[in-house]
Amino acid sequence: MSSGILGTRATLVADVNLILQIVLLATLSIGAFQARRGRINSHHNLMTTAVVFNAVAIIAVMNPSFFRALPYSLRNPGAPGPTVMWPHMILGALAELIGAYLVIRLKLDPERASTLGSLKWVMVITLLLWVLALVGGIVVYYVWHVR
Repeated sequence: MSSGILGTRATLVADVNLILQIVLLATLSIGAFQARRGRINSHHNLMTTAVVFNAVAIIAVMNPSFFRALPYSLRNPGAPGPTVMWPHMILGALAELIGAYLVIRLKLDPERASTLGSLKWVMVITLLLWVLALVGGIVVYYVWHVR
């Protein structure tokens, strides 16, 4: 049995990360709602928080997990774990990189934050990538720790 809190074979770190990712999705959703209501500062603060916490989770939890699984994944590319891990990693990396770009760009150019215009579609795509990455992460969690 594991030392996790969700009753699976996952570690405590994996369980806490899964919960954190769900909380971050809620944070992103609230942030998107704030933007639609014209509360740009609140939106920007929430999105910055989500991107920063996700970066910490990627560096501290997901990257080490990925590199532990990499040898098995390269030897068994058609196995269920690697099959779901690669799309999750690609979508998540894209979402985080674009999210970080948006946060940094708008921090460096605050005037642009009030007239998002051309960046709105990038934000929508980033949110979609983030949601797809989270769904993929839940599938990865299930395949590696539940199934």
